[in-house]
Amino acid sequence: MKLVVQEFLSLDGVSQGPGAPDEDTSDGFERGGWFVPHLDEEFERLAGSWLDEADALLFGRRTYTSFARDWPAMTGHPLAGIMNSLPKYVASHSLTEAGWNPTTILSGDVPTQVAELKRQPGRELQIHGSARLAQSLLAAGLVDTLRLAIAPV
Repeated sequence: MKLVVQEFLSLDGVSQGPGAPDEDTSDGFERGGWFVPHLDEEFERLAGSWLDEADALLFGRRTYTSFARDWPAMTGHPLAGIMNSLPKYVASHSLTEAGWNPTTILSGDVPTQVAELKRQPGRELQIHGSARLAQSLLAAGLVDTLRLAIAPV
């Protein structure tokens, strides 16, 4: 599988909490939801086509926690079926169980485990958000493709 990083970024490089004001308020972040005004039907179709290429998803713990809280409840969203059904991997040294099935927790030497996942047959292993994880895997030379959606904020 190819490792593909998909990030929503502000023009000045912020990737935290793009979807909702309370999505990720860690470290005192108060500007969540900044990407939503830039969503339209064309972009949603494009994002859906990207997701259609995924055979599995990879998250850092913080993004996984938010997605696992929100996506199972978004039954009316056009991408919910695929988000909820794809195999998921979460890189974490603190999680001991993951309830958003099917999910596997990766701990210890995450880059080695991700390299092993990449050797499996399939199309794309996609990282959605998870900027810290994405940066570490980019530094390790494991990222094959970057998909950056940049909003003018």
